[in-house]
Amino acid sequence: MWSWTHCVSLLYAMRMSEKNNTSVWTDTKGIAEHFDMKPNTLRKQRVKQSSTTLPYHLIGGNVRYNIIECENFVEKNKKDYTTNT
Repeated sequence: MWSWTHCVSLLYAMRMSEKNNTSVWTDTKGIAEHFDMKPNTLRKQRVKQSSTTLPYHLIGGNVRYNIIECENFVEKNKKDYTTNT
C-alpha cells in the first residue's frame, strides 16, 4: 500500500518532470496520443477492465499511465498475424 507521503512525492516528481518534458508518466490524453487512440476508448476500457486495458494508476484521484509500462504491456500482449501468400 502506498503511503500518503509517497503519493505526494510521486506527484511532485511528475510535475517537475512535466516541466522538463522528460516524464514517463502521462494522463489519458497523453497515452492516447502516444498509441494513436481516442481518449474515450481508454476510458471505456478502464470501466470494462478488459484484457486489453492498459495498466494505469490512480494517484490522488487522477488517472496516470506509465508509458514504459504500457509499451511493455502492448509488446507482451501483441498478437502475431500470419499472412496467407
